[in-house]
Amino acid sequence: MTRNPGSQWGLRPAVPLRSALRGLALAFVLIGLPAPAAAQAAPSLTPRESCIQAESEPPPARCHEAALALDALAAGLSLTLSAGGALPTSPSTAGKRLGGSPRIVTDAGLLFGAFRSPDLRAPAGPSGFPEARHRLIGARAAVVIGLFGGFSPAPTVGGVLSLDAVGTARYLRTGDGFDQDLFAWGGGVRLGLLRESFTLPGVTLQLIHLRGGEVEYGTLDPGGAAIRVRPNVTSIRGGIGKDLLAFGIAGGVGYDRITGEGSLAVTGREGEGSVGFSDTMGSSDFTRERRYLFGGVNLTWVVFQIAGEVSWALAPNRDPLLVTGTGPYDGQNGTFHGALTARITY
Repeated sequence: MTRNPGSQWGLRPAVPLRSALRGLALAFVLIGLPAPAAAQAAPSLTPRESCIQAESEPPPARCHEAALALDALAAGLSLTLSAGGALPTSPSTAGKRLGGSPRIVTDAGLLFGAFRSPDLRAPAGPSGFPEARHRLIGARAAVVIGLFGGFSPAPTVGGVLSLDAVGTARYLRTGDGFDQDLFAWGGGVRLGLLRESFTLPGVTLQLIHLRGGEVEYGTLDPGGAAIRVRPNVTSIRGGIGKDLLAFGIAGGVGYDRITGEGSLAVTGREGEGSVGFSDTMGSSDFTRERRYLFGGVNLTWVVFQIAGEVSWALAPNRDPLLVTGTGPYDGQNGTFHGALTARITY
């Protein structure tokens, strides 16, 4: 993490420091508020829409299980892809050099996640699909450029309203049951409310949007089910942290809005009908929202830094229209994800 005491900027804006702090408090309140009623409305991938509207009707329980799997995979994959945000455990923006040129931060490392879903890798048994525990690992890379160093309303207080631009790419190895690995790319901004200094912590808000590819999970053998999902995620995070000599800590809260396209297929046993990908909703849109807490540590050597971060996404609110299947998965589990990276600041 590059330390830039606020006094180096030499600018004193008319906006007082308390206004920036009020904005920070408002941002954290908005992240913590319950989702609007419209956002919690029934998704387009309900069993009612994806099974009953089909010309042929397989056992409804398997349709419900497939819809639950689609819901779980969309959220789990998206949260893992967005793990760590732009720069894990980095609570300050990049800023600018003393000469006025922008600082550039390059970051690369690993991302990982763990979540549960109905196990669609084999045909369903008498009690439905068992529960699968997915443990995924992947790679991440990001470039952050400091666009504006921000204001300094007081000595040792800097980085107020500083701004970074972010570009990032993610790769996720999906594992058994998936037809291929998942790649995503995107970008966003980081807005500094305070830059970390000798007396104050760093406080930064960030907005990142990632667009993912399409993956398929499950089997189309008789009595089986499969889903296709193309997830996108918009991630908003608010973080605060402080360096203690070369060692630093940071934490905060995040909100991910998960959107994309999804479809499901359920194959019948002998004498049963089937619902195929083309028979159901095709490329219906879905929307999910997840909130999470994160924390991490970093270690700095001059311009080189290693950082690790872990996050816990809270269980989603139960959707009364997404009917529970007959298996053990009920969709009320939290998810774990994180990142381990190394970066250089130029």
